[in-house]
Amino acid sequence: MLKQLSITVTCLLCLTQAEAQVSYLDSPDLLEQVEICLQHTYGFSFGEARSIQSALSSSTPGHPAPLFLKALIVYWENFPLIFSKEASRHFISLMDSTIELAKEYSANHQTSTEGVFFDLFGRAFKAMYWTDNGKSGKVIPDLGSMYRHTKKGFDLQEQFVEFYFSTGLYNYYIEAYPTAHPAFKPLVAFMQKGDRKLGLKQLNYAINHSVFLKVESLLFMSLIQLNYEKDLNSAAIYAERLVREYPGNIYYQGHLINILLHQHRHNRVKELLSATAHQEDNYSEMIRTLAAAFMAEKESGHESQAMTGYMKIIELAETFGPFADIYGAMGYMGLSRLYAIKGLQNESRSYARKASRLTTYSFILDEQLPRSR
Repeated sequence: MLKQLSITVTCLLCLTQAEAQVSYLDSPDLLEQVEICLQHTYGFSFGEARSIQSALSSSTPGHPAPLFLKALIVYWENFPLIFSKEASRHFISLMDSTIELAKEYSANHQTSTEGVFFDLFGRAFKAMYWTDNGKSGKVIPDLGSMYRHTKKGFDLQEQFVEFYFSTGLYNYYIEAYPTAHPAFKPLVAFMQKGDRKLGLKQLNYAINHSVFLKVESLLFMSLIQLNYEKDLNSAAIYAERLVREYPGNIYYQGHLINILLHQHRHNRVKELLSATAHQEDNYSEMIRTLAAAFMAEKESGHESQAMTGYMKIIELAETFGPFADIYGAMGYMGLSRLYAIKGLQNESRSYARKASRLTTYSFILDEQLPRSR
């Protein structure tokens, strides 16, 4: 009897372990459900996203993927996820749980690839949250693990295409960032070298072949074109694709509109504003206010209206904290240009300095005064 009980318990433990170690890597059906869940998440269709996430959680309860997806739903449903929101603690908790499950997967040779992936990106998305909220110090405890797993990703990208995102980012930024910020060169001198061109190719590959990180790959390609390649046209192409595929996403709407305004493509801006006029949240109001102020300055020459709009943008941006610094910077640069038109150079320079403290984007800081009217 005791022997039978022992065999039964052993079998149950083996079955439990097998269930817990289910793999998404070689399961097209599961990956298809992940892709649909993410489409709904990034598209702000959260009811549909939660339904699929819940089904995946029930069918693969020991896998980190459902928790990772749930954390992303929390992030976007509460966008912008600023530090003061109760949901921010839920997001961090879910990513921490993702990391814990990922450790179990890392310990199993058959599932270690997925373990490395979810450990890396559970930490990476937490880092994104902390950085966006101006709390970069919170990232420090995870940096060592993130670097080690990123290096592992170089050997794993052929097994799991999602690693093309991390290897692409590493190859690009490890070269581009110290070039743009020379003070950091000593810090990266002993790190693995990168390759900017290869990094861009890998990110494009991730855009076309990955599932979990396709959207992030698109966004980072647009941001790279803006901040490092200084190519607004290419940045707009990637941003247009984001808005086309996820038209309900207010962050991508604002990102594209910001680029289009500085390209002076006002007709396209008006099309986007018309399509999103039903959105009543404060973030969307900030986007609309910026667009109206910018076009009042540049297109119609209504300087008083533009000044009022820029001041309102600064107020709205402050409610979102560091997350909306780029909008505050555009507001300050708008005021800088308007005071320069009035011949008030001291005030103009003061606002320009405030803008430069909030962003390093040259397309914002170097925006020219309106042509003489």
